[in-house]
Amino acid sequence: MANAGPPPAAALHAAVVFTLSPTGLAVARSLGPRGVAVTGVDPHRLEIGHYSRWVRHERGISHLPPGPELLEGLLRFGQRQERPPVLFLGGDPYIDFLARNHQVLREHFILPDSMRPEINSVLADKPGLYERCQSLGVAMPATFAPTDPSEAAAAAAALRYPAVVKPSVAYRVRRELKGAKLVQVRDASEALSWWTRIAAWSGGAVLQEVVEGPESNIFVAGLYSDAEDTCRALFTACKNRQYPPWFGSGSYMEARWSDEIANLSLDLIRKLGFRGIAGTEFKWDPRDETWKLIEVNPRPTLWFALTRAAGVDVVWDAYCDLIGRPNPVHVNCQDDTMRWQLLVRDLVSGLHFLRTGELGWREFLRTVVDPRKKEYAILSLRDAGTTLAYPMNTLWKYRENLRGG
Repeated sequence: MANAGPPPAAALHAAVVFTLSPTGLAVARSLGPRGVAVTGVDPHRLEIGHYSRWVRHERGISHLPPGPELLEGLLRFGQRQERPPVLFLGGDPYIDFLARNHQVLREHFILPDSMRPEINSVLADKPGLYERCQSLGVAMPATFAPTDPSEAAAAAAALRYPAVVKPSVAYRVRRELKGAKLVQVRDASEALSWWTRIAAWSGGAVLQEVVEGPESNIFVAGLYSDAEDTCRALFTACKNRQYPPWFGSGSYMEARWSDEIANLSLDLIRKLGFRGIAGTEFKWDPRDETWKLIEVNPRPTLWFALTRAAGVDVVWDAYCDLIGRPNPVHVNCQDDTMRWQLLVRDLVSGLHFLRTGELGWREFLRTVVDPRKKEYAILSLRDAGTTLAYPMNTLWKYRENLRGG
């Protein structure tokens, strides 16, 4: 079933999107064209969402990092609105801020249940999340969250290699890791060395075995569950390529319905007691023929524009439900011919796999170059500002990563 049209203009609430990366941009593009006034918040003035026609800027809010000044600005903004605005997370840097100030913000804003501190901050903290999932019997790669060097040494000795070391809270150490989310290690000595460094930077680190196999073995789901635990929107896709290759963020995705991933995702969020927007990621492990949980995010993720393009707009369905005008349920009704690409990063990733022989010319042209039935993360004829700013934004991000920014 297609998404219903927008509620009457008189019923629309404004929205505030925190972090204007391509993720936040996708949120704005789900809401803005339908008449929702979207205010963006991101301290990085070159972040791509700042250039979108669908993003408004509010003095005292839009360019502030998390902190008391932003809270004061938000409360003033909320008090001026005729109807309480809806808050959306587009990135991790504001997770703790929204969780910490959840109670006071509720007086003037609509927040999904997932922004409560007992939910939001726990899911953003990898050791706590993995420990909870293991206690619930969720299939995962072998994972250890050591709390001291002796535990880390024992975990490193127990792992199968290759493995990865992940910071407890990834966004806090992007500078030190030059934009990467994790570090791949080849043996116990390297694992222990990196655990020591990352734990010092982040306050903790996780050691986890790698589920080997092609990136096309990775499936994702985007969903929204309402306050009554009804899943009102559910979408699945294949994560064909990432940037950086193997252990990065998605750069090329294809909509592909999977009953298994849908059921695993629903089971996971219900076991976690989660209500709100979530993104899940699983990888098929041929060693024991099991889908293993790789990640779960308590917010929209980078590729959520694909859900809109494929006819299951998770963000819009969430917005409508939160303002009290829920859409029909959208589950297993997606357009599986749609694709999504973060162009420049995927070009680099595609060329890598072309050079290594893991991607043939025919598939390179079909997936990297062919623009048909494809939603771009940034490029848009309807949103010319982001298209024009894309080269500058790309150079800025490249420079920041080189500098460890």
